[in-house]
Amino acid sequence: MADFTTWAALKTQVLNEMANGSVLTKSYSLPTGNSRTFRDMSEVMEFLKLCDIQTLAESGSRVNLVEYGRPA
Repeated sequence: MADFTTWAALKTQVLNEMANGSVLTKSYSLPTGNSRTFRDMSEVMEFLKLCDIQTLAESGSRVNLVEYGRPA
């Protein structure tokens, strides 16, 4: 588990480990001092959204979240 640097770097690390198939076996350090592990890919996808939001917040950008449901 590497030390946390930025949310963008953390997202890149998670994406790289998704590509090599090891994302569900790793632990990731967070700025709170805690670590995060994933049980399934849906958790990974939600975490990547969080990384995007936190990256925007770090840059001082305004964050507007809009999520649309899938049509039935």
